Amino acid sequence: MTMTHSRAVFSPVQLDEGEVALVGEVRRFARSAPFPPSSASPTRGGFSRTFSEQIADRGWVGMTIPREYGGTDRTGVERCLVISELLSAGAPLGAHWAADRQTAPSLLKNGPETLRRELLPMIAGGRCLMAGGFSEPDAGSDLAAVCTRAVKVDGGWRITGRKIWTTDADQADFIEVLCRTEDAPKKHQGLSIIIVPMDAPGIEVSPIEGMDGERHFNEVVLEDVFAPDDWLVGIPGTGWEQLTAELALERAGPERYLTTFPLFDAFVRSRALSPDPERSWELIGDIVAQQMGLREMTLAIARLVDNGGSPVAEAAMAKDLGTALEQVLVDQLWEFANEPLQDGPEATRFREFLEINRLRSAVFTTAGGTNEVLRMLVARQLDGWAAHRRSLTVSSDIARTVAERAQEIAKDGEVSVPRGAADPYSIALTKRLREAGFLGVSISERKGGSGGTVDDALEVLAAAAFEGMSVPVVEGPLAAGWLLAEAGIGFDWSEQLAVLAGHQSTRPGGVADAHWVAESDAVVTARVHEGQVVVTLWSASSEAILPGADLAGEPLVRGFSTDGREHLQVGMIRRSASKVLAELDTRTTLARAVALSAAIQRTAQLTIEYAAQRQQFGQPVAHFQAVQTHLALIASEAERVGVLVAKARLLLRDGDPKDAKASAIAARVLAGRAAISVARAAHQVHGAIGVTMEYPLQRFTKRLYEWSLREEPTSSWAARLGQWACAHQQGPWALITGITT
Repeated sequence: MTMTHSRAVFSPVQLDEGEVALVGEVRRFARSAPFPPSSASPTRGGFSRTFSEQIADRGWVGMTIPREYGGTDRTGVERCLVISELLSAGAPLGAHWAADRQTAPSLLKNGPETLRRELLPMIAGGRCLMAGGFSEPDAGSDLAAVCTRAVKVDGGWRITGRKIWTTDADQADFIEVLCRTEDAPKKHQGLSIIIVPMDAPGIEVSPIEGMDGERHFNEVVLEDVFAPDDWLVGIPGTGWEQLTAELALERAGPERYLTTFPLFDAFVRSRALSPDPERSWELIGDIVAQQMGLREMTLAIARLVDNGGSPVAEAAMAKDLGTALEQVLVDQLWEFANEPLQDGPEATRFREFLEINRLRSAVFTTAGGTNEVLRMLVARQLDGWAAHRRSLTVSSDIARTVAERAQEIAKDGEVSVPRGAADPYSIALTKRLREAGFLGVSISERKGGSGGTVDDALEVLAAAAFEGMSVPVVEGPLAAGWLLAEAGIGFDWSEQLAVLAGHQSTRPGGVADAHWVAESDAVVTARVHEGQVVVTLWSASSEAILPGADLAGEPLVRGFSTDGREHLQVGMIRRSASKVLAELDTRTTLARAVALSAAIQRTAQLTIEYAAQRQQFGQPVAHFQAVQTHLALIASEAERVGVLVAKARLLLRDGDPKDAKASAIAARVLAGRAAISVARAAHQVHGAIGVTMEYPLQRFTKRLYEWSLREEPTSSWAARLGQWACAHQQGPWALITGITT
């Protein structure tokens, strides 16, 4: 499994110019006219052999197949991009789906050559519908409990058995049959995969009607069916390894979160016909943030496969999160089924998609392996994952230095402090970092700072958060320092600390809350005047400041006012106020997401390590299925947040400011939501000890609770993102991908 050997399980993918151009080409084709809602193959956009051949002619089927076999020899990332564009538009891909996604990679890896020569050109031409004959009536979710048997005869094999839940078998050209070719001591051994034409004598197909009236599933009975020797894939007895590799491909693709995207897109577009569009902005923003994270996960998996990896557990994580999102999305949108929309094609399209998916949503979390089974698969392989949390989060020299100083401080004193009291660890770390010049990071030396980049400041923040401490990096250099520098106000960060006490305040002379004022030398405020931002530097004299702290133990003054305080300097930023405040939002929003992500990573690490050590009934609690569910969800959420935060950091450093802002807000929404769910699950696993002062978990969950509300509640950020998605000229998909055409 890849994840136990790599420091970073999911790394954000940066698309090159060719990949971006490919996205534009496919999007223009796919969005030239809306595809009608279809229940023929709703998890794959519909079913059309003609359409499969049309896009095959464009080189968009069999993309990873080498040219010598009729393919276009493209990468897995390119295929992922093409499939994402087609699925998001609702294109009918069912006729070639399984053959392209699973069979082709398996044949390329395992052979035999005769089968490659015969089938791969058909797959690349969009002319091969492959059914997967894996599940059996009495096996349940245990694919290894195979009773179908293939007996060796002259020139081939004779296959007898039954398969069930075989999608599109009634229309398929071929079927992959998982069968037992030899007796073995373990049930996973002695299995093979044999491909059989569906018109072979002895095959009988009985469609199974679903609750939607469609017949996607089938039962397939094979009675003494002959298959030639060279229709066996690979070496006899290696079928289980081949199957798990195919399932990784089945579980890892964009279809695991884009099946319902045409429904979501129709819902967003129908907001223009709604009497109360604001009601749905928060919901839309939440969905957009999750889809942005899942897009990064699927692209990262595709890149791993391109590099020779076999991301089995990563695929299980992505499938679990993606299909859970799809299922919940249908539940959430069902509440809008009878909303009194104005007449229009968007309203009709939304309602039709909603009815189709309402009846199909139950299968989203069972197809390709139930989510509960996938969580067990992930949880059993998390020891190596947890061990990499520190090296992943504290990865730079500056971060390691901060972490070392935090650890030195934590050796002395108490584990935590009561509610309402300031955390001495955090105050001590802040003082040490001030003395070392770390709190002037990201501000140029000529403007009084210690140099470095925004990324360096985020490294300081992440390292402190991973150690369960707080430092005023957001309020200090990233906000106050940047505003002072932009306004041309000098400040010596080597000896002093300034913090931002709110911006866009509508109350003259005051803000509601001000963090870290009691530990600072100066306070910065910002207000809009005649379309520009006025920045004021105030004395932070603390005579009138009543000591207090928030839930995370960070010093806090509620109802802080600048009335009666000495203003030291005033400056104006000579740029549009809207652009200045947007950039300030991006910096602070992303910084908070970085801190949340780091605390989530450490919470996940603590929980997984505790579950592996805590004994109950003679075994670690990590062996119990109920606990494994919690552990898998914690790890999966940590990964989704981590990869989107990493992508937002890349965009802030190298990308377009608008894309950076969207990714930063999405990362903040995702991190804010995960903060609550991860904290809840972590405490559930830890039980009583997790809420005690003697154990460090509460240092992290307190911060997750507190930071999920800073600088605005997560719900406010989600509503802002949802409003943006509704207003985007090219719809929510362009916002999610960061690519407009």
